[in-house]
Amino acid sequence: MTGPILNSIGSDAATSTITQVIKQIAVDQKVDSAPLLAIARCESQYRQYDQNGDVLRGKHNARDVGIFQINERFHLEQSQKLGFDIYTAEGNIRYAIWLSEKEGIGHWSASKPCWGKVVSQIAIR
Repeated sequence: MTGPILNSIGSDAATSTITQVIKQIAVDQKVDSAPLLAIARCESQYRQYDQNGDVLRGKHNARDVGIFQINERFHLEQSQKLGFDIYTAEGNIRYAIWLSEKEGIGHWSASKPCWGKVVSQIAIR
């Protein structure tokens, strides 16, 4: 699930596909997709690739990559050991879900002003 299928930058179809993939993987892993969807929206607007088709890199830190802006410095080696390719949409999503389950959502604290209310409302349910 990488490359052209998930490469239409900003298109409704690409966003829909990414959100569907996040939801499906979350169901498979038996986790709530709502916080993940909120974080992905805030981190990348659900984009894995930039307008040139290259993996999306962070505005403030070029080592943050993809949908969940996974930081290469801190997570590349671990993601590879687990068999996740953070440079693909599916691998980025799967590693983010693994990371959130293992260590919580604190890794995305920089974007918390964007997703924090959504996630706290989910926790109240």
